[in-house]
Amino acid sequence: MNELQNFGKITALASFVAGSTIFALYSYFGEPDFPIQIGILFVIGALVINTAIVLVLIGAALLKSENRIELLKTCGIMLLNIPVVILYFYLLFII
Repeated sequence: MNELQNFGKITALASFVAGSTIFALYSYFGEPDFPIQIGILFVIGALVINTAIVLVLIGAALLKSENRIELLKTCGIMLLNIPVVILYFYLLFII
């Protein structure tokens, strides 16, 4: 079970770092040099992968009551990327 928690945390960190890197590159170079499609494809891919992992973590939390709190904490850590994505989209498209 510890491997599942670590995998969720590593995935959350990797998604954050990759997304922040793409955002920084796009912000620095702009549209002509760094197409926005790369960022959109990353967001879609990360959404699918992270959703699958969160669903597995929730399923494991329902089945394994002794690790429920730790598994749900890992879900919370993964869900922290959502406000970051919203902020990045706001900064790119609204401002």
